[in-house]
Amino acid sequence: MNEQTLRERIQDIPDPCSCATGVPLGIGEMGLIESVKHTEGQVTVRMHITSPMCMMAAYFMREIEQRLLTVDGVTEVNVEFDQELKWTPQDIAPEARERLAAKRITMLGGRLLPRDEAQRRS
Repeated sequence: MNEQTLRERIQDIPDPCSCATGVPLGIGEMGLIESVKHTEGQVTVRMHITSPMCMMAAYFMREIEQRLLTVDGVTEVNVEFDQELKWTPQDIAPEARERLAAKRITMLGGRLLPRDEAQRRS
């Protein structure tokens, strides 16, 4: 079991902010997973949040714990949140930003989404 395998188990957990826009994105696409570390059965997931007012921390913790505790060899899961709010809309995967732009979504997590040159011309 490696970081990539563990990351794959959680990357499609739906981000509620994106679901509310009608363009559901996983936490992996949103760029919310900072790191996944595994040592002797203990997994620590470090996550970004989109806003200081994000009320979904408990949801993320529960979903991550439920998914990772089903992996052979995982005995404990800890989820830590970035308190410095380093996440920006530029952290969203480019393909996901394109899907948001196609639906004319301009804001997510209380922040304006970046616009590429093609969007500026239209």
